[in-house]
Amino acid sequence: MKCPESLYIFIGMFRLSIIIGLLILCSSLSAQIMPFKNYGIKDGLRDNNVQAVARDDRGLLWIGTDFGISWFDGKRFYQPKIKTTVGQLYVTGFYKDWHGIMWVTTFYNGIYKFDGKKFINYRVDPALTEATANSVSSMTQIGKNQYLVVNLNSPYLFDGKSFRLFDPANNSLRSKTNSVLQLTDKTILLGTDQGIFHYRINNGLPLLVDHFVQNLLISGLTFAANRVCVLTGKGISLYPPPGTTNHWDHPQTFFANKPIREVTAGADGSLWAIADNGSFWDLADTVFRLKDGKVSVYSNKNGLPENVQQIYSDNEGLIWFANRKGVGMLGDEFYEFNKITTGHYNNPVTDLAIDRENKLWVGTINGLVLKKDEVYSSRQMIGREQIGYVSWVRTTSTGLTLTGAVAGVLSIQPNAIKVLFHIPSTAMSEDTAGNLWFGGINGELWKYNGKSLKAIKLPASSPEMIATMQAVDNFLWIGYRDKGILKYKVAGDSAFLVKTYGLLTGYPDMRIRCSTTDGKGHTFWGTRTNGLFIFNGNSERPLAHINNENGLTANWVKDVFCDADGSVYLATNNGVNVIGGNYRSPSIKKLQINDDNINRETNCIVKDGGLFYIGTNEGILKWTPGNIHRDTVPPPVYLTKIDIQGLKDFSIDPYTLNAGRISLPYDKHFISFEFAGISLKSPENVSYRYMLTGLDKYWGPLTTHSDVSYDLRPGSYTFMVAAKNADGIWSRSPAVFHFVINPPFWLTWWFISICLLLFGAVVYGAYQYKLSKMIALQALRNKISTDLHDDIGSTLSSISILSEVAVNEKEKRSKVMLAEINERSHLLMEKMDDIVWSISTRNDTIGNLFSRIQQFAATVLEAKDINYEVRIPEKVKHLKVDMQRRQHIYLILKEAINNLIKYACCSNASIVVEYTNGILKVEVADDGKGFDTERESLGNGLLNMKKRARALHGKLNITSSPGAGTRIRLAVEID
Repeated sequence: MKCPESLYIFIGMFRLSIIIGLLILCSSLSAQIMPFKNYGIKDGLRDNNVQAVARDDRGLLWIGTDFGISWFDGKRFYQPKIKTTVGQLYVTGFYKDWHGIMWVTTFYNGIYKFDGKKFINYRVDPALTEATANSVSSMTQIGKNQYLVVNLNSPYLFDGKSFRLFDPANNSLRSKTNSVLQLTDKTILLGTDQGIFHYRINNGLPLLVDHFVQNLLISGLTFAANRVCVLTGKGISLYPPPGTTNHWDHPQTFFANKPIREVTAGADGSLWAIADNGSFWDLADTVFRLKDGKVSVYSNKNGLPENVQQIYSDNEGLIWFANRKGVGMLGDEFYEFNKITTGHYNNPVTDLAIDRENKLWVGTINGLVLKKDEVYSSRQMIGREQIGYVSWVRTTSTGLTLTGAVAGVLSIQPNAIKVLFHIPSTAMSEDTAGNLWFGGINGELWKYNGKSLKAIKLPASSPEMIATMQAVDNFLWIGYRDKGILKYKVAGDSAFLVKTYGLLTGYPDMRIRCSTTDGKGHTFWGTRTNGLFIFNGNSERPLAHINNENGLTANWVKDVFCDADGSVYLATNNGVNVIGGNYRSPSIKKLQINDDNINRETNCIVKDGGLFYIGTNEGILKWTPGNIHRDTVPPPVYLTKIDIQGLKDFSIDPYTLNAGRISLPYDKHFISFEFAGISLKSPENVSYRYMLTGLDKYWGPLTTHSDVSYDLRPGSYTFMVAAKNADGIWSRSPAVFHFVINPPFWLTWWFISICLLLFGAVVYGAYQYKLSKMIALQALRNKISTDLHDDIGSTLSSISILSEVAVNEKEKRSKVMLAEINERSHLLMEKMDDIVWSISTRNDTIGNLFSRIQQFAATVLEAKDINYEVRIPEKVKHLKVDMQRRQHIYLILKEAINNLIKYACCSNASIVVEYTNGILKVEVADDGKGFDTERESLGNGLLNMKKRARALHGKLNITSSPGAGTRIRLAVEID
């Protein structure tokens, strides 16, 4: 039940329509339009002049034209490459042999064999390149690697390499053979100008068995329903197969004296015949279908393509018509379209209902139309009052047919229409008790119990148009035009609000247009912009929400019809959708209307027996489902193209099931795939799922897109894709492609191994270096400990002894000892200060080192009135020096200054520092008395200095001579 969108506009024009309605009458224009679909150059076909059609074992349709071959997978055309010997490739026919190999017969170019990848050419006379001898009209396999090929009406034997005449002794076959037929027992019939010759192949050689109907010109032979069909040019004769007693004596004849120029057997045992209307280029062809003794006639009035040249029946029950405008397809459906017009204008259909006499009532924007005995008649007036816009038409459980229109609620019968209630009803529903509920344009609600009509006041009601209603189990569900669904509990003549589904309760886009129930507890609600909502019984939330994301062709659902088999039919503004299966993961099909003159927008739908009536903006479509029957043929799926970024020399054969394996460099990481699932019966209902192992753990979601792209990291991958038809039948095997993207060299195992080894070596070296530092630090600590023990400990011991002796000695002697104690205490404090200074991290620069040297030198040199200078470049003051080096340098220089004070007897002294290329050079010089370094032995102080210099891996040079002063030079590497 639905409310068409144009109701508001119509009410405003009501007065004008009354005047117009008095002047015009409703008429219908009927044409039985069959579901023909024609493909041509505009769709990708190589050429419009199609001579032959066939289907291979891959499911592809082969289309032969005057300019070569096209393959068709249901959505796209592909042009395979074929080399020609001469001129263009003019295709005359196709043949599929016992092994499923496809052969092509041509004009001027002999025959071609397709081995799965390429076409191989064979000519009857290879020596001739431009001869009609190489024009082949038909062929058939008669044995292993043995074929019968007909050219210029002469039969030849072909062994896969060369040709020879079939039966040279039979002159009647030369230039007079018109057709070839192989029977189930492998014997052969040749139709000629002089009847039928029956042959048996014996050891590879033809053996004539019989000669039948010698007085007839046989133009065609075929086999259907265990009968031999003979085309004579004067009709079609059906014979039992050879071997039956008197089988040629009493044929069953059809189309007597009719000029039939070609006959084809259908997969269902039917025969399809093309009438010869006198001209090869006659556009007004007639096609006959003979099935179970009944004849159906097709012409361009039914949608038959112009100038049919060949008819082909495939394994899916589809009939293909090779014609001069392309290739046409006739599905296993039937539809008939009837325009509903008012004067010269279309009369859009708003609702449909079947009455108890099985008559169809049509609601329109200008009243009612009754279909009776294939005739449509208008009902626009009730007396002098116009019916006007019809919102709904329903037949109640008691057989009463009612309609809601501008004139009110009407009771309608073929011979009488009367007003029941003058109320503006836009929706109607019947509850289980037989009560009728009517909704109004401003939110009014009425209840009719069969005796009286009563207005029902609704809580929380507002002046909003009621688009549809459903009375289910003491609940009244009301769908509003713009504010969603309100669910009421009904008790007598009262209603109580139970639940709201709208903007304020989390359903922002629920503009209701139609609803229905399936009698199993489900209610269905179609919306203006958000598809279909399904509720189950008293559930608080929708059981399912189906829109274009699930596969609907449109989100505007105008009507819903539930069939007894569980299928749900949706009339949308983009055709009829059929929902099957689980509502949460539904299968969705679309009714295919192949006539571009029939509008895709549908408004309402109703079923009468096995027929559906569909209302559109232009009239009534009568539809007998064919494709809607379960499609049990698994759709094969193939890879059609693989594009690898920048890899121009890589390609695959079109329609490949397994594309093999390839190894790619790391910079070829962007890969795209195109694929096709083949279902010529219903290509728009094919969906896919794919998975890339190495990236995905599971199959991806269903999609109707037939391509996908990836930007990948190095790794091993396998792409797999499978196809599913609308009935959930999956392809038997997925199409696959294996590939490896190799990593760059810096990510290879050997490079990583080398890096790990180098890193290990560095870590080991760092460890060894750290360990050596730790050992050196430990040695330093041990040295400091030894110094503390030896120097400071011995000094403290002597102080202790002297203190003890001083206590017992006389005053004079005691003073001397106390002076000694004082001197040794000062010495101890100095040593302690040196140790503390040397281990402090705050003193780890050259500047700090020589600041202490200068401080020490100033104290002792100034006490002796010795002039001195200290020169330290600014650039070296910030340089770091470790604790051990710092201590050795300090003690060496301190010893040198001490020696200068004790022995030099100088007036001037200098300390000069230089730094070059990581080498620290220090010179301590004086102008004292000097000494002979060759004759005088070095004391302990000089020996200690040399020892410390060696510990630093430095050089200590002492230069002196009597009366010439002394120079001590120390060179140490510190960088």
